[in-house]
Amino acid sequence: MNQVILVDNKDKELGYSSIEKTHTGQGMRHRAFVTLLYNSKNQVLLQRRRHRLFDGLWDLTAVSHPLHIKDHNESYQEASDRALKKEMGVGHVVVRKVGGFNYFARDRGNCENEYCAVLVGKWDGKQKTNPKEVYGARWVDFGKFLKDIKVNPKKYTLWAVLALKEVEGEDQEAGFEHTYRDFLAQFEKYSKSHFAKLIKKSAKYPELIRKFYDDLADFTAGGKKMRAFLVYLGFLLGRNVNGADEGKRIFPVSLAAELVHSFLLIHDDIIDKSETRRNKPTIHKRYEKIFGSHYGASQAIVLGDIACFEAFNLINSSDFGDRLKILCQEKLYQVLLETAYGEALDVEYSHRKAKITDIWQVADLKTARYSFVGPLTLGALLAGSTRSQIDAISKFGFSAGIAFQLQDDYLGVFGDEEILGKSVLSDMREGKNTLLIYKTRELANLADGKIVDNLWGKVNATLADLIRVKKIITKCGADIWCQRKMRSFAGQAKKKVGYIIKDKKLSKILVELADFTVNRER
Repeated sequence: MNQVILVDNKDKELGYSSIEKTHTGQGMRHRAFVTLLYNSKNQVLLQRRRHRLFDGLWDLTAVSHPLHIKDHNESYQEASDRALKKEMGVGHVVVRKVGGFNYFARDRGNCENEYCAVLVGKWDGKQKTNPKEVYGARWVDFGKFLKDIKVNPKKYTLWAVLALKEVEGEDQEAGFEHTYRDFLAQFEKYSKSHFAKLIKKSAKYPELIRKFYDDLADFTAGGKKMRAFLVYLGFLLGRNVNGADEGKRIFPVSLAAELVHSFLLIHDDIIDKSETRRNKPTIHKRYEKIFGSHYGASQAIVLGDIACFEAFNLINSSDFGDRLKILCQEKLYQVLLETAYGEALDVEYSHRKAKITDIWQVADLKTARYSFVGPLTLGALLAGSTRSQIDAISKFGFSAGIAFQLQDDYLGVFGDEEILGKSVLSDMREGKNTLLIYKTRELANLADGKIVDNLWGKVNATLADLIRVKKIITKCGADIWCQRKMRSFAGQAKKKVGYIIKDKKLSKILVELADFTVNRER
């Protein structure tokens, strides 16, 4: 039977009890939450609630308790997703905790005795309310909502009124998503302009060289630009500024990080024999149409090399001083070297049995250091960060990077191919020894383990084969293990934020970045 989670007045877990016992007499303080969704129009989604005591009153978007299910405590994210789906017909929405409060209220013969977390999230989709849970719902201008709940508090549930002070000061435009979007809008203009110059310069060479730069520009234009953004964010952290124009100074180094990413992806696609990347043919597949597969692979290797050379030139030609540029290039060299080590070990462990410590090391070398620690510290170095701040940034980046890799492993099996922009069969056909697959082999029974061994690494594996593997992963609980681990690492990353920066807005961006690593879909 599902139970609620008993907590003290600071949300520290104390045990578990039934919903009935916690709401009887004086009750027992337990964990609860309210979720408020807002959209791009600065509106919030409110519902008119069905309830024994507060029936017909207006409420925030969704309300419930995180549950203790079997041996697992639901996270606030998991519980919010469940409540949003049940009450409002809304799918997964990334939420973040902005505060919490304790309250006690009589509920006829029973009571409400709760620590209530306040969660917020952004949603621009549609809702389909459940008539068994709510009478209706509406989007309301955030400012009008704040004014109305203060003037007419009796129109709203008690917990909506109490949650007011936690959401009132929320700057919805100050978080990770807004900062990331704002960065992309400016950075992509810079990137496009830079590639135009490179293409123009290549005109003095044969047509093949111009085609290289055309294809490199097209290839680099795709993707999330996450590493470029993290260089920018590291620079803002070191400068302790909130996305001011000063951040544009780092754009050449941000583009260098993105070109390095293109360099590594182009080579990685050859190693993995991947045919698509970002919903387009991979570079070696584009060129093999001209003179065959060897020609395609050869030219892709050269094109990748050119991307790497251009990255170092961008750093060298940036307007930072020589000492800082040398430090930056030394850091990039170290990151690239360790990424190459990680790639070599990743290939090796696809061909022979590896220990769990070996696979954790690959995740560290190939993802945590390259995708998070490296970009963040590049920006921080150029901003003149202190050694202690860079150390804290590195620890944050390590934990966030491992969480990112675990989500990559999960999406490599359970992801949506259209959203991912690449085949969900690539990891399976390669026989990639991911943490998820290692845990599946460890937890699965003997018969299922043999099936996984036979199918994982099958070069002509089909979607039907992948479905069989998915069922085994779910059956043995390896998927739950993976999700718990990634959320644990994301949580560890968030604990490092206070050691990096005290600025509220920058701290908020880092916390939401940690959440992004485990809630992204590509």
